Amino acid sequence: MTITEAIATTRHYIDTHWEETFRDTREADPANELPLPHPHAVASTDPCMWLFFYWDTYFTNLGLLRQNRLAQAINNADNVIYCIEQLGFVPNISVRIAHNRSQIPVSAVLFEDIFRHTGDTTWLKRAYAALNKEYAFWMAMRLAPNGLNTCNTHADPVTLANFYDVIKHRLADIPIDPVARLQYLRHKMAECEVWDFNPRFDQRAADFNPVDTNAILYQFETIAGDFARTLGLTAEEIVWRERAAHRRALIDRYLWNEAKGFYFDYDWAHGRQGSVVSAAPYFALWSGVCSDAQTAALVRNLPLIERAHGLMTCQEGSNTSANTYQWDAPNAWPPLQTAAIMGLLRHGYTTEAKHLAEKFVLTCARNLEHTGQLWEKYNALTGGIDVADEYKMPPLIGWTAGGFLHAAEVLES
Repeated sequence: MTITEAIATTRHYIDTHWEETFRDTREADPANELPLPHPHAVASTDPCMWLFFYWDTYFTNLGLLRQNRLAQAINNADNVIYCIEQLGFVPNISVRIAHNRSQIPVSAVLFEDIFRHTGDTTWLKRAYAALNKEYAFWMAMRLAPNGLNTCNTHADPVTLANFYDVIKHRLADIPIDPVARLQYLRHKMAECEVWDFNPRFDQRAADFNPVDTNAILYQFETIAGDFARTLGLTAEEIVWRERAAHRRALIDRYLWNEAKGFYFDYDWAHGRQGSVVSAAPYFALWSGVCSDAQTAALVRNLPLIERAHGLMTCQEGSNTSANTYQWDAPNAWPPLQTAAIMGLLRHGYTTEAKHLAEKFVLTCARNLEHTGQLWEKYNALTGGIDVADEYKMPPLIGWTAGGFLHAAEVLES
């Protein structure tokens, strides 16, 4: 299969299947799910994924915008704004039981894409007000003592205890002791604010400053500053620029490892960097927080996690627990490929970006040819769907389609 054939057949498949993933929740049971004011794109037609997911929405919109489905992309963004207006933050998932945690805050870059297409300053004023409100949540509810953000949860003890029933089939080392179990469950729920269960945080996610969360918050502050300038809010723009500069200095201080030329999550509770090599640093590349020297080091270090069919989530051997993590080797998740491709392009590493884009396009297309579906994730070593799973992997449109269409555009440019 040539690249041209791979792009054409997969693009056609996506275009003819998008509408199967548009869902209207205005009549949803408000006791169980937040009814959203506009139809939203779900990750998959599989019933277990028939929900609104926060950061999925950004990557999904990349595809919608590239297939001239602006109206649905705006619907998705307006639903994000509505969540912030109603809750003060965007939940991980729209169901009520998940309203105790958020996800990597991609709202600013999501809104930036919409405004770039519409130029609607009236809409931008509402989006900017939402950004201010969401930022307040992150700085009031998710700030670590060192000044960087952490992941956490604001679940009450009963909700935390009940989380056991949700995840017990996915994890092998949940403590029996009630006190230890509740602490464990709190950290695991916090872990869901970053990717999902993964080996990066030594089972203590709430004790860490995640690289990707803080990189995206730097991007958030930068974009909010741009919006303030567009809206003529000079004093507010200055504040956002100062916030971004302060975060950049803290990221350099705590997350960057000069000797290794890589970013690492920081264990603020113990005052040391984590040891897991993951794809998270390429969110820093995407966000613009990296210096030229840091960028060059990250490009040199791509082989730490790049394999024959894409970027692995974490380097082999990262997991020292009894659990099998789907956000771990050998899995290659679509948003991680997209973030790295965008980061490489941002800094002028076009050859490297196209190399990753080609791997992702061919992996998606080959598996579509063999199975008739796009998938939630792939195996970076084999290029197949023989992945490490915690649950039965669903077929996916969502962020796989969005990432594919972005990668195809990179290859065609």
